[in-house]
Amino acid sequence: MYEEYEYSSEVSDIKPFIKYCEDNGYKKESEFNQIRTLYKNNDKLLARVTTYETDSGKKVFFDLKDENESEDVLKVSRESGKIDVTDNPEFVNSMMSMLKFDFYKELTRKRYVYTKDDVKFEIDDYINPNMNVVGIEGKKENVDEVYKTVKKYFS
Repeated sequence: MYEEYEYSSEVSDIKPFIKYCEDNGYKKESEFNQIRTLYKNNDKLLARVTTYETDSGKKVFFDLKDENESEDVLKVSRESGKIDVTDNPEFVNSMMSMLKFDFYKELTRKRYVYTKDDVKFEIDDYINPNMNVVGIEGKKENVDEVYKTVKKYFS
């Protein structure tokens, strides 16, 4: 488990963030379609089943994260590691049952990931629901500095 330090918010347009990354030496690590099914329990914990669809096939992962539905742009939360459950959907069903998770919602998006040094941009073009979200995560001091530069795009 680790603590995630991330600025994240819904934005009107992802293009300024992609342009910022491309103009400032960020490397495009990946671009993929993703379906994330979220489950909640009474302990303010989210279970996430995430299906990645790439040119090389489909992979499914399971992980846990603190629920944080605040409107704050800066979010600090605990996050577990991921378990590949592509070939073991029974594991997910048994975990949901044992930990008393209930279905919460399903999200469908196209994700663009850019990295440079210790900063990662996760730029999401959601299909369902229809919206755009950008997250900037990494080491606190680096992420704070980058956020100061791009926060005008979050408005």
